[in-house]
Amino acid sequence: MNFSDKTFVFLLLFFFLCCNNNSKKVESSQEKIYQIDIKNTSIEWHGYKTTDKVKVSGVFNDFSCDRENQEFASIKDLVTDLKFSINTLSSSSGDPIRDINLKDYFFNFFTSGFQINGTFGAPDNDSINIFFNVFGVDKKMLFSYKLYKTPSLINETYFDHIIYIKGTINIENQFNALKAYDSIHKKCYELHKGLDGISMTWKDVDVHLKARIITK
Repeated sequence: MNFSDKTFVFLLLFFFLCCNNNSKKVESSQEKIYQIDIKNTSIEWHGYKTTDKVKVSGVFNDFSCDRENQEFASIKDLVTDLKFSINTLSSSSGDPIRDINLKDYFFNFFTSGFQINGTFGAPDNDSINIFFNVFGVDKKMLFSYKLYKTPSLINETYFDHIIYIKGTINIENQFNALKAYDSIHKKCYELHKGLDGISMTWKDVDVHLKARIITK
């Protein structure tokens, strides 16, 4: 093989490697469809106690939506008007006694049949309205909305997405659930005392939702 032949082979190999590498880094331009991965979706809550606002966290292990096993042409189409249901009996904070207290003295008065139902509005840049149904009454609340890319679980030429929704619910002002608040505050009066001796149960609860969207 002479010099020119070697040069040609080298250039051909270089071209092949470059094309091969780029094909893994750039998403395919063909039409894609999107599907929610409910198994890789999480719902967290964060409550607060004592005047120092000590955080108490937990998750809901049982929830569902009406978009499972369905495919959509865009993430916005998937999210808009999505209906969800959360079983509050599945709340887990890592403390069995706390979980029982929350079931009997909070969720028992906060929900009907231990279910929180709601509907997503249409995402609008970095925010989204969520409509909660509480005892037959709809409550509209504005949450933040972020969308992140993440490596696909099933196709190396695509990216999946993570939807991150978070917001703060005020038990009194937004849900008018003082009966539930008074019940858990009374039950946990001694447990919610700080070093100053004052018992404090905060009415704000932070909610964080992370949902994986599979790209096909």
